[in-house]
Amino acid sequence: MAEKALTTYDDDIIDVIPKVLMIMFGVMLLFALTPITAYAQAQTYAQAYQGLTNTLVLNATQTTQWANLINDPPYTPLITATFYNDGPNSVFIAINNPDEFLELNEGDSRVVSMSGGERRIEFIFYKCNPGERASVRVDGKY
Repeated sequence: MAEKALTTYDDDIIDVIPKVLMIMFGVMLLFALTPITAYAQAQTYAQAYQGLTNTLVLNATQTTQWANLINDPPYTPLITATFYNDGPNSVFIAINNPDEFLELNEGDSRVVSMSGGERRIEFIFYKCNPGERASVRVDGKY
């Protein structure tokens, strides 16, 4: 009779071990995925449109200047920006890369949207031709 009791006890343990291992694996997986989920939520929030606007006035000269939107107010990158050249001369604008300028003539406007991109508008580079000046308004949304 003692032999049967040991056999029954062993069978119960053999049934329980896989269940305990599955629970342990599930808990370990939960702890492993928590930081990844938190990072994904933070990235989603950073990419989400917050409904806020920011207006900048940039006074361009022949020297390349820039607005750093990460280290200066609003301390967050823009999703879209509308540039208005109030003149009196043409201005050159570059987004995030100072090697890719586009010309904006006096009175012109241009909309730049980074809503589908991995990177937002973090830096705005601007300059004029030698001896010229221009004022540029930037209406940004983030």
